[in-house]
This record gives sequence, C-alpha cells and structure tokens, in this order.
Amino acid sequence: MQLTKLEIKGFKSFGDKVLINFGEGITGIVGPNGCGKSNIVDAIRWVLGEQKISALRSEKLENIVFNGTKTRKATQLAEVSLSFSNTKNLLPVEYNDVTITRRFYRSGESEYLLNGINCRLKDITNLFLDTGIASNSYAIIELGMVDDILNDKENSRRHLFEEAAGISKFKIRKKETLKKLKDTDDDLARVEDLLFEIEKNMRALERQARQAKRYFSIKEDYKIYSIELARKNVAQQQASLEQLNIQFQAENDLKISLNKQIAEADAEIEKAKAELIQKEKLLSSRQKTLNEHVAKTRNYENEKKIKHERLRFLNDKSETLKEQLSQDKQSLERASFSIQSLQQESESAAKMLQENELIINTLRSEFEEQKIKTQGLDTEHTNLEKDYSNQKDELYTITKELEIKEIQLNSYKAELEKTTSDTSEKSANLAQFENKLKLLNESLQLKEKEFQALERAEEQLQKTIESTEKTIEVIREEKQQTARKLDAHQNEYNLTKSLVDNLEGFPEAIKFLKKKVSWNKNAPLLSDIISCDEKYRVTIENYLEPLMNYYIVNSEDEAFMAINLLSDAAKGKANFFILNKFDAYHSRDPKIFNNAIPATEIVEYENKYRHLVAHILDDVYIVNGPETNLPVDSESVFITQNGKITKRKYSISGGSVGLFEGKRIGRAKNLEKLQQTVKKLQSKLEEIEDNHKQKQHELEKLKAQTRKIPIDLLQKEINLLMQELVTFETKQEQMAGLLSSNTIRKEDIIETINTLSQETTALVPISEKLKIDLEAQSKKLQELHSDLIIYKESLENKSKQFNDENILFHQRQNKLN
Repeated sequence: MQLTKLEIKGFKSFGDKVLINFGEGITGIVGPNGCGKSNIVDAIRWVLGEQKISALRSEKLENIVFNGTKTRKATQLAEVSLSFSNTKNLLPVEYNDVTITRRFYRSGESEYLLNGINCRLKDITNLFLDTGIASNSYAIIELGMVDDILNDKENSRRHLFEEAAGISKFKIRKKETLKKLKDTDDDLARVEDLLFEIEKNMRALERQARQAKRYFSIKEDYKIYSIELARKNVAQQQASLEQLNIQFQAENDLKISLNKQIAEADAEIEKAKAELIQKEKLLSSRQKTLNEHVAKTRNYENEKKIKHERLRFLNDKSETLKEQLSQDKQSLERASFSIQSLQQESESAAKMLQENELIINTLRSEFEEQKIKTQGLDTEHTNLEKDYSNQKDELYTITKELEIKEIQLNSYKAELEKTTSDTSEKSANLAQFENKLKLLNESLQLKEKEFQALERAEEQLQKTIESTEKTIEVIREEKQQTARKLDAHQNEYNLTKSLVDNLEGFPEAIKFLKKKVSWNKNAPLLSDIISCDEKYRVTIENYLEPLMNYYIVNSEDEAFMAINLLSDAAKGKANFFILNKFDAYHSRDPKIFNNAIPATEIVEYENKYRHLVAHILDDVYIVNGPETNLPVDSESVFITQNGKITKRKYSISGGSVGLFEGKRIGRAKNLEKLQQTVKKLQSKLEEIEDNHKQKQHELEKLKAQTRKIPIDLLQKEINLLMQELVTFETKQEQMAGLLSSNTIRKEDIIETINTLSQETTALVPISEKLKIDLEAQSKKLQELHSDLIIYKESLENKSKQFNDENILFHQRQNKLN
C-alpha cells in the first residue's frame, strides 16, 4: 500500500485547489518557512479522522476553512482527499485505488466519503485499523511527539511498540467489546426494571380493559338509543315546524294590517306637524313685533320724568289684568262648549257601537256558513281530481302499452329487413375477407423484412458507438496524464519562481541588494547567467559553488555603490565580477582527452558573458567514466560527471552529493523553460479537451441516430398487423356462423310480429272509451273549480269586511276611552 496523491482545497492556507502526487522517488516536502508544509501534515491527519482541534493547531473547527485575504474572498468549504494504491490488497476493499475524502462546511456540516460514496468515520477507522495508519498513529509524527517518545510521556513508547507489533488493533477491539458487554449488562438491568414495572401495571391494565369493554357495550346501546331519540326529535320538530309555519302566516297577515294602520297614523301625524309649523311661524312673527313694541315703550319710559313712572306702571298693570280677565272668560266659554260636544259625540258613538256589534255578529254567522260550504266544495273537488288522475293514469298506461307494441312491431320489422340485407351483405363480404387476408399477409412479410434491415443497421451503429466510447476513454486517460504533467510542471514552476523571487539559499547581503531600489536591481548573479543540461547541472554547481553568489556588474562604480549600501545597512558582504575587466582576457585552447570534455562546451550563456565564463571555466573538464580513470594533467581541473570528485593541480576534493544540489544554477533560465513547458502542456491539454469535446459531440450524434424508436414503432405495426390478421380470421368464422343463425332469427321475428299485431288491435277500443270518460270528468272538474273560486272570493270579501268593521270598532272604542 502506497500513498499516491493528496488533494487539498480550502483547507487553512490552501485557498486554491492543490494536487500533490507522491510518485516514486519522493521522500519528503521541503520549502521555506510559512509556505504550508505543516498544513499538509495537518490535512493528512484531519482526513484520517482527527477530532481534536488542538492537534490541528487551531482554536476552533471553523478556523481550518480558508478565511480569505485582502484580495480574495473566504471559501465556504474545506476538503481534503487522500489516495492510496491498494495493489497488495492490504486494505479490505475490492478497489485497487482507494480515496478517502473529508469535507467541512462553514455552516458546521461535515461528511466523509470513500471513493466518492458517503460513509462514517467508523468505516474509515476500521478500514485502516490493521495498517498502522490513523490520525493518532506514529505514521504521522510531529515535533512534540518526538519529545514524548524520548521522555516516555503517558506510556507513548509502549504505544509505539504496540503499534509496531500490530497488537493495537486487538486492544481497540477489546475495548469496544468490553464497552458492548457493559452496555448489554446495562440493557439487561433496564429490561428487568421494565419487567417489574410491567408486572406492577398489569392488574391496573386488566381493570382498565374490563372498563373499556363495558364502555364499548354501553356505547353501542347509547348509539341505538340516540338514533331513536333523534328520530323522535326530528318528528316533533317537523310537527312544530309545520305549526310555526301556520302561525307565521297568521302573524304575517296581522303584520300587514298593522302596517296599514301605522301608515295612516303617520300620515295624520305629518299633517299635524305641518299645521304646528305654521302656527309656530305665526307665533314667532307676533313675538317679534311684540318685542319691538316693548323696546319702543322702554325708550318712551326713559324719556319721561321719574314722577310719571309710577302712574304709567299702574295703568299698564290694570290693562294687563283686564286683558287677562277677558282671556279667561273666553277660555271658560270654549271649555264648556267642548264638554257639550264630547257628550254628544259619546252618545252617538255608543249607538254606533251597538250597531257595529250587530253587524259583526251577522258577518260572523255568514262567514261560518260560507266556510262550511267552501269545505264541502273542496272535498268534492279533491275526490273528482283523484278520479280524474286515476283514469288519466290508466289511459296513460294503455297508451304507453300501445306505443311500446307499435315500437316493438316497427323494430321487429326493421330487424327483419336488416337481417335480410345482412344475409346478402355478409355473403358478399366473405369474398372480401379472403382478399383482405392475402393483403395483410403480404404487408406483414414486407414489415418483417424492413424490421430485420433496421436491426442490422442498429447493430452496426452500436458497434460504432462502442468504438467511439473507447476512443473517448483513451482521450480521457491522455487528458488525465497531461493534466498530471501540467500540475507537476506548474508546481515546479511555482516553486522555482518562489525560490527566484525570495532568493532562497542566498546570503542576506544578496537579498538586500536585490530589494534596494537605489542600486542596479537588475544586475544578475552568476547562477542566473549560465545554464546547462540536467545531467551536468550538479557537476557545474559543485565546482562553481564559491562563485555562485557573485554579482555581475558593468563597472567598478556599481560595485562600490553596492558595497557602501551594505556597509551603511550592516547587511554583510557581497562579491562582484567587473564585466569590462574581462574584455582583454583570452582563454587557452582546449585540450583533447579521451574521456573528458571541456566545461565551456556544455555551458549555455549569452555572448556578452563569454570572456567571464572562459575565465572561470578555463582548463576545466568533465570526465565521463569511473573515478579511477581520471586523465593526468597538472595544469587542468577534472570533475567527475556525478560531481563527487574534483581534481586540481595540488588537491582533490569530493564526497556525497546533496539532494537539492544542482537546483541553483540557471534558475532564471530554468524558470523560462518551465514557463514554456507549462504553456505547451496547457495548449496540448486544450487540444485534447477540444478533441474530447469533438468525440463527445460525435458520440451524441451517433446516439441521436439510433433506430430504436423506428424499430419499436415497426414492431408495434407488425404486432398490430398480426392482431388485425387474427381478428379478420375470427370475423370470417363468425360471419359464416351468423349466416346460418340469421335464417333462424328471421322466422322467430315473423312470429313475434303476428302476435304483436293481435295485441295492438285488442287495446285500441279500450283506449277510445277511456278518452271519452276523461273528457266528461274534465268538464265537470272545471265547473266545480269555477264554483270553488267564486265561493272563495266571496269568503275573502266577507272576511275583509269583518276585519275592517272590527278595526273601526276598536278605533272608536279607544277614542272614547
């Protein structure tokens, strides 16, 4: 089992999607401080199921989601995927490639996936239980864990040995088993408690069950009795409703009469109000004139002298007393006259009262007699109506029977004619059915041939679709491989660019001068101007190691300026090559060795740096072959191709080669090459994607050309033709049988027509007699109805007259009172 790929998106400092492929030869991840190496370890620990936030170097779980920067928004999701190669079947699954994924949303939701399928954390823990891989295992060791192992803190050394021996899984299983046994014991104790409680409540439940049984029996009786009571209540309510309807009709009549009286009284009141208004107007005008006269009198009184005031006052008082005396005499005379008139009116009203009582008594007796006559006429009228309706129903039934007999007679005659015509038609259709069957057989054969041709074309189309799908799969694999290469080169480009921008591995003085604006910021380093093939990169870098940090300047002034800046800022020392000093330098001619080539021939550089490169690599040769076969020359320098040995005139140096040696030389050139390679891979990936889209489009077109629908339609048509063929064959058989049955049916119809004709002739005279009786009854009923209307009108007139007299009588009686 081998770790193959780590994919991080939105986790801590990884805002963009980062894909790290762990191919052969990769043993670690390096980089400057703060670039995210520890976050990669945290991501691996987190996806394996780590639940402690402190182990992930965070205070709360939301902090593991990328919080954004000034120029970028925060993400809403943290996702980490870890892929393993399961070719040796160490993981108990059927897949050769196993990918586990963990997602955490900023809203607090979390999920685990195994090869894209949702699962539990327990499933992932069980999957890696026997492999030594877990969030808390020693496959992932952080800085603090080393001290814990050395100091044996909390038996960490014992845990390490147990995990290496492979017994930690058994301890975990033992712990889970003991926990399950404890939970089972607790459940058994709870079951015993429940049984005790259930037995305790059994008697109460039995008593409740008996009560419930009795309740349901009483409920059934109650239902029956309530239905009976409802029926009786409905009957009573129906009777009271009819009585109330009668009472309502009577009260409505009374209401109409009272409304008439109220309208007459309102008219009299309105008339009296109009007279009162006229009198009030007259009174107000007279009061106004009186007030004017009083005002004038007061004015006159004020003009007279004080000695005449008493006399005037007494005279006025005597006049008013006289007037009042005369008015009192007049009112007394009017009162005596009204008393006499009221006495006369009372005597006349008493006489009229006696007369009205006599009239009312006579009207009441006449009303009763008229009512008895009307009731007699009503009973006679209802009896006649019943007789009339009975005879009418009898006539209706006889007429209906006659019509039915005639309809049956006509239908049998029509059926007889139809049977005769059908016999001739069916005998003629037998020959047509035979022709139709031949045509159907021919059409069926044609459809079957067309169906077979469509099936062959569909098989050919399916083969084309399968080949296109295989081509698409090949293109998809090529696309994935190109995408992997692009990711690898892109990561290498980003790392190299970071090293170039940050001057990783260079002294502080070099970094200071690169950032200083006042100095020649674009002055190159020796490591930037030269480059070589990959296999000689380590060799050249080992030899030029002391000179790699030299700046190349055009003149001494630039060098002095940089030295002054470093001195003022106390940032250390820097070395400089003065380019114009090498113009007069001429290198010696290269020597010829069997197994060595000059270093100047394998190094690439610009033309303006040729004298400088000739100076530093003069008489330097790269030896191809074993270290023991170095050429002998006291004036030349020989370097083995692997860079382990460097032989000079009086010395030999050598040793192991570092893992990251050969990465400093030609960084700028390498960056340009990587950029070109990335562009080529991007264009190639775009071409592959276009080809993939084109093939996908062709596949969709091929799928759209499928003939499954025409085949299904043709199959349906063949089935319909088969059904039609079967139906025609059955119809042919049925028609032959119907020809024989039509003859028998014809004879039966003739007999039925004869019997119906006899019955119809017998019913005609009975119907005529009933019509004559009905006409006589109808005339008599009309006469009775007219008499009844006359009696009812006279009765209504008498009743109205009686009511009018009664109302007048009560009015006069109230007036007298």
